[in-house]
Amino acid sequence: MIMIMNRTLLKLAALFALCTCMIAARRLEPSFNDIDHTEFAQQLQHAIRISRQDAPSAANTTNTPQATSCSSPSSQWLKSVIADVSEEDLTTFFDNHLHVLPFVYKLHVAPRHYDQEYFGLDGEYTQEITSVHNQAQAFWSYSGVNDEIYLLSAHGSDLADRHNKLVPTLELLFHKNYDSDYTVYDHAADIQDLITRLPGGYNFPLLTFNAFATDEMDDEYEASSIIIGDGYFQFQKALGMDSEGPEYAHTHEFSHHLQFLLGVSDTKSGIAQVAKKSELLADAFSAYFLAHDQGGNFASDEISNVHSVAFSVGDCAMSNEGHHGTPIQRRCATVWGAGLAENEDTDKIDIFEFQKRFDTWFERVDDLIDSCQHLDSAATSRSHGILSLQLMSFLVVGGISMLL
Repeated sequence: MIMIMNRTLLKLAALFALCTCMIAARRLEPSFNDIDHTEFAQQLQHAIRISRQDAPSAANTTNTPQATSCSSPSSQWLKSVIADVSEEDLTTFFDNHLHVLPFVYKLHVAPRHYDQEYFGLDGEYTQEITSVHNQAQAFWSYSGVNDEIYLLSAHGSDLADRHNKLVPTLELLFHKNYDSDYTVYDHAADIQDLITRLPGGYNFPLLTFNAFATDEMDDEYEASSIIIGDGYFQFQKALGMDSEGPEYAHTHEFSHHLQFLLGVSDTKSGIAQVAKKSELLADAFSAYFLAHDQGGNFASDEISNVHSVAFSVGDCAMSNEGHHGTPIQRRCATVWGAGLAENEDTDKIDIFEFQKRFDTWFERVDDLIDSCQHLDSAATSRSHGILSLQLMSFLVVGGISMLL
């Protein structure tokens, strides 16, 4: 049984809170809270909190064009992944933040060998990710975005190396909580024992179901990065969305680096901690780049797949402060961004102008329906359609009467 449980984590949280000033200044000391407030970590925790039940509907139940329920593909997938995990093991998994460890290792412990990074369990997405990264760097260079954004990957398999990887990571996070009765090696052994009981072992998707952007990781490297875990690619593959899914994942996170320039992303400890508006803006930036003929230059069917991928990562936790947009809102943000690329006369739009237009669109984001129209616009269109139909019926009937 792993001994470092909730009370210890509360003590750690208090310790990290006391060190907030140092963290903000140096962006060095890792914290559970930093990574736990990223998009997929929050979605993961929400899926667990609702105890394998559908998220409660927050949709309008009146007779409107809006859907009567909110269903999140990612939440459904998460619940399927944990279906065969015992409640005890699941509790221990999250009490000890195993979903954070591979990311803390890569960001704060691992030596920097950027040319050795691979994406996907077997590196199957490496070429796609590196290619779109180079395209994005070139496309957005006019904006002043950092020209040295490094690509990092998170692998559950790193936790299998007890001495060189897992133990240093645990010491970094828990060093004040070990003693002669329970050492870091005892903790590492317990964690590895738990992982062997999980479906897929070190490839269990929840160990690495996350992707986020970092501004600067530490004083030595001064590096900005995009980090994507294997679990995210496993999720996309499970939903049959791994054709355009990797490009969406990367360009969405790259868009957070544009937001660092705009000043709209909070970056505690260098890790982007963003909520609904920033996530939807990142979706819009992503689709704009992918649809632009000087960017990804995606065909219409490929952009349609991007819309579907964005839909799949939406969540239904509307009352949660970490809510990042419903599936419909996520999809509609990519529809709006891609439409801007297709309709814009200029070569590339200034990112501040882009944000200004997005802000106008976002003002009514809660009124969006499946068609990405607003409720009143859809109602008006429907009324016009009914009126036109009535007029046609009148004219046809009148014409027949005259003929008779």
